[in-house]
Amino acid sequence: MSRILVTGAGGFVGAAVAGLAARRGHQVTALVRNPSAPRVVELADRCDITVADLAHGEAVRDALVQARPDIIIHSAWEGVGGPARASDVQLDNIRTTVALLDAAIATGASRFVGIGSQAEYGRHDRRIDETAPTEPFLLYGAAKLSACHLTRQRASDAGIGFAWLRLFSPYGPGDNPNWLIPSVATQILTGTAPRTSAGTQKWDYLHIADTAEGVMAAALTDSAQGVFNLSSGRAITVRTIVEHIRDLACPALPLTFGEIPFGPNQIMHLEGDCTRLAAATGWAPRIAIEDGLVTVVDALRQAA
Repeated sequence: MSRILVTGAGGFVGAAVAGLAARRGHQVTALVRNPSAPRVVELADRCDITVADLAHGEAVRDALVQARPDIIIHSAWEGVGGPARASDVQLDNIRTTVALLDAAIATGASRFVGIGSQAEYGRHDRRIDETAPTEPFLLYGAAKLSACHLTRQRASDAGIGFAWLRLFSPYGPGDNPNWLIPSVATQILTGTAPRTSAGTQKWDYLHIADTAEGVMAAALTDSAQGVFNLSSGRAITVRTIVEHIRDLACPALPLTFGEIPFGPNQIMHLEGDCTRLAAATGWAPRIAIEDGLVTVVDALRQAA
């Protein structure tokens, strides 16, 4: 078993990865800023909780000296939604990511896994693999891409393992409530029809359980080196997703599409080819969107 440190373990993806790693018997350190956050509280009985802000380099180095991780899984990132995606906080993310890797190298880590984003590719409106041009149109995507380049070079120079996972739209129980799927499901469960676009855009959603499995597969496969798409490999229209949620949550509810116009940078087809990650690790997504939406609606019903 490995010693694994997960940053951003208070977040949706980080908490899922830390929880899975702990259930598999690894010694997990969850690096968080807020130990009282609900996801962190749930991890406390099976992970070592260490409180540190990545912006405070000395505290991070102290945490790594204490944990001595073999593997770093870097999921923390400021400004993943809203106006912050285009703010200067993204520049801070680059610096803290590089500093984290430097501290990991200095304390003897053998592998670094970064959680990147499909936003690194920009707009292609087609199925994309890792050879697609990277032309991000938001500072968020540009910062993720910059962090990828810098950490990959530093890891190579230091001779440690490196994988960067470009994640496509994770969803599932416990997701942040303002994202599309939980927001729509919450409204429909109360009998309210959500205001939506035409819904003709096709999106690639990956269930959080498959997301965590994919991250762990990359972390534990030493030969998995470089950039990988972490996706379901299947795109489905937003309209179909909303209709399926309606059928599960409130079948008689009438829906109207097209009340919200598409934005100027709307991507109409976002689909990741995950063949490379599957070939390198043996991982494959297992939860179809239709089945995954059942888990979301059931969890929201239970929480209501």
